[in-house]
Amino acid sequence: MRKAIILLAIMACLSVAARDRLQVADLNIGAGERRTIDVVLLNDTAYCALQTDISLPAGLTVCQDGEEYVIDPTPRSDRHSISSNLLGNGAIRVFVTSQNARPFEGNDGAVLTLTVEATDEIAAGEIVLSQSIVVEPDGTRHLLEASTARVNGGSGPVPGDATGDGQVDIADVNAIINIMLGKADQSPAGDMTGDGQVDIADVNAVINIMLGKE
Repeated sequence: MRKAIILLAIMACLSVAARDRLQVADLNIGAGERRTIDVVLLNDTAYCALQTDISLPAGLTVCQDGEEYVIDPTPRSDRHSISSNLLGNGAIRVFVTSQNARPFEGNDGAVLTLTVEATDEIAAGEIVLSQSIVVEPDGTRHLLEASTARVNGGSGPVPGDATGDGQVDIADVNAIINIMLGKADQSPAGDMTGDGQVDIADVNAVINIMLGKE
């Protein structure tokens, strides 16, 4: 009977680990560009802490502010502490902790963001999240499966792709308008005319791409 209870407990732990996961979205980035990457926790169980090892492909680096990596909390983790260190294998190990075992807010959303920059040597590769461990408020630990995301780099920004998602659509028109209104930073891909500024001529050029005229 006791063995059966232990087995059921192990199976319950494994089912949580198989269902819950950390992930990042595929990334399209060109040489010299910066992007903010969301590390998303999909979870049914409440967790108060996590760690993960983040490995990036050659030519993609996490930006630094002095000696600290630019890794920031989100609304789900804004009452937690974030720390990181570089491992011998080149991965960056990130810890998100809470002194009072406070759970992350809600479910299925970003728990941290990191700002990355592409060098001239950026090429296609993968972002890998591995050795990911989440902790419940009672101290129970779960090892999550590793996850990967594609990085499409090396060819520079896609003309008209002001959002950086690898395609040109109505979202890019909105992004360019926000740049014109000063609500967003200028994107090199949004300067369709190559005159160093983003204006209505660039909006027209993006619409022409969407209509297949360019």
